[in-house]
Amino acid sequence: MGNALGVGGLVYWTCLEMIQLNPELWMMTPKGEGLAFIVTDYGMDHNKIFTVMLNSGEILDFDLRDCRRCENPSFGVQAPSVPNPYYNI
Repeated sequence: MGNALGVGGLVYWTCLEMIQLNPELWMMTPKGEGLAFIVTDYGMDHNKIFTVMLNSGEILDFDLRDCRRCENPSFGVQAPSVPNPYYNI
């Protein structure tokens, strides 16, 4: 669950969940292809955030709308187009 926070008599709940992906997922991002290894969920009012280690060595966070799955020739899955960034990077 989350923690109760109160300000001026109002109480509301916060929720933060981090999940380590096992196995990791190959993803296409606006900065290139990489391996997603953590998903952060800030609750129902926000999109999930993927922490991705890019092939260039950078580790960056991407909104769910900026991520696409990669090609998987074993199952006949074609490569997706590179996503347009939702946020200016």
